[in-house]
Amino acid sequence: MGSQIREARAAQGISQRQLALMTGISRSYLWKVETGTADIGIDVLIKIARALDTSVRELIEF
Repeated sequence: MGSQIREARAAQGISQRQLALMTGISRSYLWKVETGTADIGIDVLIKIARALDTSVRELIEF
């Protein structure tokens, strides 16, 4: 899931810092999420999806 978030963010030209500010989470936590070293709650996942103007489903690998 972290790689999907990173790819969506990069495709839109948004930096980690910008996405962190848009979602209200710390940049270090976002980095951990993107690298797969931190768990992510559904509430944070929803915030990220909204900030990236995408669906939660698009960020989850099935």
